[in-house]
Amino acid sequence: MTDEELKQFKASLSITAVAQALGIDVVRGKFRCFCPQRHVHGDRTPSVSISEERGMFRCWVCDDVRGDVISLVQQYRGCSFLEALDWLKETYPFLVPGKGNRREAPPKAPSTTLMPIVIRPRPESKDAAFAGRFVDNIPEQKPVKEVVTEDERKKIILAFLKMLSPVDGTPAAAYLARRRIFKSVWDKMLLRTITDYDGLNRRLKDTYSMEVLQYVGLFNDKGNLRYYKHPLIFPYLDSQNRASHFQARALERSTEPKELHLRGTVPFPYNVSALDQKMGWIYLCEGVVDTLTMLQQDIAAVGIPGVRSFKADWVPLFKNKNVVLCLDHDEAGRKGMEYLQSVFGNAGIRTIILGDGLENLPAGMKDGQDVNEWFGGRK
Repeated sequence: MTDEELKQFKASLSITAVAQALGIDVVRGKFRCFCPQRHVHGDRTPSVSISEERGMFRCWVCDDVRGDVISLVQQYRGCSFLEALDWLKETYPFLVPGKGNRREAPPKAPSTTLMPIVIRPRPESKDAAFAGRFVDNIPEQKPVKEVVTEDERKKIILAFLKMLSPVDGTPAAAYLARRRIFKSVWDKMLLRTITDYDGLNRRLKDTYSMEVLQYVGLFNDKGNLRYYKHPLIFPYLDSQNRASHFQARALERSTEPKELHLRGTVPFPYNVSALDQKMGWIYLCEGVVDTLTMLQQDIAAVGIPGVRSFKADWVPLFKNKNVVLCLDHDEAGRKGMEYLQSVFGNAGIRTIILGDGLENLPAGMKDGQDVNEWFGGRK
């Protein structure tokens, strides 16, 4: 496995799912340390945090209990790097790069199993480098007690979304119109925007304690709503049209990062209801805006946050689908599509790359373009 293939393999793994497959009890992104003897009361309150987006774990007491998904396997099983990698390859064979790559003939234009639990004795901790892939727009959180239950957290997110405004007649609407995404799609996907930041900030503080707002991930460490520069909100709707996760988008070109996700794990691809387990084609896009662009064209599509954000847990969602890969037309996107071809191919799912003989679609995507630009969107 080359260095690039190793990066792709690690990025495709859910570190939470791997921890659970090892037999680690993960609750709200935290678990008890491998070295309880170093902790007061035996680490009764879990001190190890998982960052799903970074693919990292870290104990806030033990400096040597930290690392990436391979380090997690090494430390839990007390094995070498190569032994840990072999265990992951055996557990997730369909994610191993270089297996089952294939390209199929294109279609005409379109009109979870649980991981096995392996219980192992916990070893003494070993040194592990704190290295891996970082996502700047999702800050790391120190472990805290569970302030609200998961059901309560979801209710708070829904309540927050209900406090927001429809995008009609707002700067968010102008932004979407430049991207050639219009009201029919805004309404279908329940897009919302923040029109009165200060008022919303006060209302949330009056409704919930600061501890709850920070625990849920709506407020930052300075005690303010996180989305001052990211007022356009894309809810991630489940099959019942409910949202427990969302992505926020900046409207100004100079703002970096362009997007912010609610803290925590992205639960499923955007527009997951399109993955209905029925036979047919589905278009897999890079990002929400490209997905909305496809929906505007009446094309069934789902989105992933980025080239390397596809998770192993999501593969069963694509059962009975043929997948058209629509990542950005640049080097990273092309490598990502090659890798996804391998992932889906190993799971027996047919894939092609967008533009291969499709009818009624604009031709000749230029280097560096994304789907939205391909359909005439302007940034």
